[in-house]
Amino acid sequence: MSRISVTGNVVNAQRVDNVTAVLRHRRRFPWLITPTVVFYLIFFGFPLAQMIWQSVWSGKFSLDGYLTFFSEPAYWWMLGYTLLLGIGTMLVVLAIAYPVSFWLITVDRRLAVVLMGLVLIPFWSSGLVRTYAWIVILGREGIVNTLFLQWGLIKAPFPFLGTNFAVVTGLVYYLLPYMILSLYSVMNNIDRNLMLAARSLGASPLSAFCRIFLPLTQPGIFTGCFLVFMLAIGMYITPALLGGPHQTTLPSMIALQIDEALDWSLAAAMSVILLVLTLALQLLAGRFVNLDTMWGGAK
Repeated sequence: MSRISVTGNVVNAQRVDNVTAVLRHRRRFPWLITPTVVFYLIFFGFPLAQMIWQSVWSGKFSLDGYLTFFSEPAYWWMLGYTLLLGIGTMLVVLAIAYPVSFWLITVDRRLAVVLMGLVLIPFWSSGLVRTYAWIVILGREGIVNTLFLQWGLIKAPFPFLGTNFAVVTGLVYYLLPYMILSLYSVMNNIDRNLMLAARSLGASPLSAFCRIFLPLTQPGIFTGCFLVFMLAIGMYITPALLGGPHQTTLPSMIALQIDEALDWSLAAAMSVILLVLTLALQLLAGRFVNLDTMWGGAK
């Protein structure tokens, strides 16, 4: 009995020491993250606070920027078009990236590394350069129109630029690597024996894919869709250069208000509205999806 009592006292003492160490660690200020916190406060927090302040202050407290936005149907149309553009781009990117990612996990690993390098090539150049490349490709005298004219598919150059097709094409090319990386990282960690086991139990290839493989890739699908949608609705360069008057998005209108109308209050109000909408969508996604699992954290 005495030995058991001594052992219990030792265990209790160790627990007390562990709790004390945890509390001491929590009270300790994380000095190592201080430079990061200061950097974000200066280059992100302060400009964000200034933008919010400017949306309600122009010599005096005023909500004219918000009232102008909510009372003008054209701005509502731009907001709706921005959301639809983000959804359409997300769906097209997912439809292209899913089979590509599935194919990458089936090829030889050395070949997959080379192909993944090709996927990452767009990251090696500026977004502005990539957009101008699409202007060269889709222009009236561009590569696509030249080939179509030579093949006799069209009799006159087709005006690709200034259309939804051009904007979505540019966004898909720009955002496709994000979706592929999200899907590939999840697919590559799925045990291939699960599909073989389903097949051995009588499941068809399609049934095994839909009931085994597809559900396991849901974290990658949600992560990729979330990233692509958020980036698409905030994109400015691609819609501005490849689109026309009917493809004006909310970020393009914000730039227009700053550069030409010089209405900083309305531009700041639009920026705050877009920011709040982004945060609301993130909170909404968090109610249906475990965001910690999406980013690779523990559940």
